[in-house]
Amino acid sequence: MSAPVAISSLGEVFSERSGLINLGIDGIMLMSAFMSFHTVFLTGNIFVGYLLGILTGVLLGLLLGFFTVILRFNQVVAGMGLYFLGFGLSDFLYRALYAGKIVFIPKTTTLRIPLLSEIPLIGNALFNQYPGVYMMFVFTGLIHFILYYTRVGLWVRALGENPRACDAAGINVTLYRLFSLMLGSAFAGLAGTILCLEITGLFYENLTYGMGFIAMGLAYFGKWDPSRSLAGSLVFGITWSIGISLQDIFIKIGRPEITYFMIMLPYLAVLISLLAMSRGARAPASLGKPYYRE
Repeated sequence: MSAPVAISSLGEVFSERSGLINLGIDGIMLMSAFMSFHTVFLTGNIFVGYLLGILTGVLLGLLLGFFTVILRFNQVVAGMGLYFLGFGLSDFLYRALYAGKIVFIPKTTTLRIPLLSEIPLIGNALFNQYPGVYMMFVFTGLIHFILYYTRVGLWVRALGENPRACDAAGINVTLYRLFSLMLGSAFAGLAGTILCLEITGLFYENLTYGMGFIAMGLAYFGKWDPSRSLAGSLVFGITWSIGISLQDIFIKIGRPEITYFMIMLPYLAVLISLLAMSRGARAPASLGKPYYRE
């Protein structure tokens, strides 16, 4: 359960480092989840499902970039518009094509790593997982490396602080901001695909349950650092697992109403962690501000 939140949070960290807020993450996740679900249902090809989910994220990121970077619309309003678009369109297409019926698709199989999966106690838990879990750790390291050890990462971080100085230095502000937003949206698309193809194996209305907004909060929780955002995502995943386990116990003892509180646990844990850890966090100076070239 940590994987979709962690990967979408990584994308948000990258785009916000360039000065762009993407409030449409949850809508992107929903649309990508539906497109990957529909693709796998029609073709039976999991790999194509992953690709189309990511492509959906890229296209929606490009749409958001057109309004926020090219036309310089308010980023909050445009992002919420994208969220409602993704939420409404995914539900509409699902109802139109499947008449609201519950339809299952074949889920991605787990990948067992030889030798490492045989380690006592932790081997099977850590090295016999779905691809999204491995991607979560690999992409965290990759984004960390790009941001802090490459010229592109330096430019992205500089854009979030002072785009005017970057422009004066010859950096194409529009191009790199669009790139950052599209990359972040691609991660959100991948996150929605993982949620559908690896965790649920089906699609239904509001499949994400607000995970995209949790991912945004984790970007703040991690103070715009990939590794810290990953830590917050693991907190979400752990409390989700605890909540699901306790649900079964309360159902067995005849108290099913308490299960709704269990569903709330991971969101409550992230909220408390956000309040505790994000004090003193300094956002990029130009975050949410459109750039006007003089």
